Amino acid sequence: MAKQVYLDLIQSDKAQHSKDANIISSSKGSYADVMHRILIHKKWTEFPLHMIAGMTATVFRLVVDRRLTEESISAYNWMAENFVAADFIGVTVSQAAGFSFAPTFPLYQKQALVDIKTSIDRGVGVIVWNDQFVIAAGYDDLEQVLLLCNSEGQDVTRLPYDSFGRNRTPYWYYQVLESCRAVDLWEVCKESLIQAVYKWEIHDYMLPSQDYACGSAAYSVMASALETSVYDPRQAAAVLRYYCRSREIMASYVAGLGYLSDQMAQVIQEYRSLSDLYMDMIRWVDHCDLWDVKEPECVQSVIALLHQARETEQRAIDAIKQAFPETIGNRFKDVGLR
Repeated sequence: MAKQVYLDLIQSDKAQHSKDANIISSSKGSYADVMHRILIHKKWTEFPLHMIAGMTATVFRLVVDRRLTEESISAYNWMAENFVAADFIGVTVSQAAGFSFAPTFPLYQKQALVDIKTSIDRGVGVIVWNDQFVIAAGYDDLEQVLLLCNSEGQDVTRLPYDSFGRNRTPYWYYQVLESCRAVDLWEVCKESLIQAVYKWEIHDYMLPSQDYACGSAAYSVMASALETSVYDPRQAAAVLRYYCRSREIMASYVAGLGYLSDQMAQVIQEYRSLSDLYMDMIRWVDHCDLWDVKEPECVQSVIALLHQARETEQRAIDAIKQAFPETIGNRFKDVGLR
C-alpha cells in the first residue's frame, strides 16, 4: 500500500509542493551537522553541535587535495570514520556504501530504499549522501520520492527513488541510527583529543598521497596551491570557509574541557588562536574583487596566515600530548587505537 510519511523535521505541506531540486544549502552539509540534528530530533542528546562534532572527533579532520577543490572537505573513509564517530558517542548504526556504476547497484539501491523508509517509519531520519550529507526525513510512495533536508530549517528537496545514489560523483552512502546508550563523558572527550593527535600526524591510508594531504601536511599543500595558482578561487574559498568553521567549532569544544587535565589551559588557548587566524584568512577571502583575481597581496596574506595556523595547531597538538602522555605513549605508533 502506497504511503506518505513526513517526520516533523520538515513540514508536510512544503514537502508536498516543493519542486526545486536545489533547495538544500551546502553551507552546513557535514556528517556531524546532520547527525546532530537527528540526535536532537530524537532527544538522544541535549549537547550543542560543537560538543557532538568534538566528541565524535570529526571536527579535527583536515584533508585537502592539491588543487583545493570542494571535494577536499568530504574526502575520507565514510564507512570507517562515520561508524566509529557514532560509536564514540554511544550510537549504534547500520550503513552501506558503494559505487553507482557497479552492476549490482540496482539491488543495493532497492535495499537502501527499504532501509531508509523503515527507519523513517519508526521516526528516525537517515543520513544520506546526496552530493553532501543530508537527512532523509520523509517519503512519498505516490510520487516515488524521498524528501531530504539539511541540518537546519524545514525546506526540502525531492529525490526520485530511482535517482538515489546517482550523484555527481559515483559514490552512494547511507547510515541508519539504530539506538543510543549513555557513555562516560570524561573518557569520550579525552579520547576525542587523542584522536585529534592521530588525525594531525597520520595520513588517511584511503587517500593517495600524490593527490591528497592530511593533518599537518595539509598546510604546506594549501600554501603551495595558492603560491602556484593551481586552484579555482571559488572552490578554494569554500574549503577555507569550511575549515574556518571547523576550527571555530574546535575552539568552542575544547573551551569546556579544562577539567580533563591541568595542561588543558594551553590547548584551549592555542585552539582559540587558531580560530582567530582562520577568521583573519576569511576576511581576505571575503574581499572577492581581490581574491577572485588572485591579487598577490591578498594571496600572500592568506599564505602567511596558513603558516601561522600550522604552527599554532602544532602547538595545540603538542599540548594535548603533554596533557595525556601515558595514554598516548602506551599506544606507541598507533595513536588511533582505542
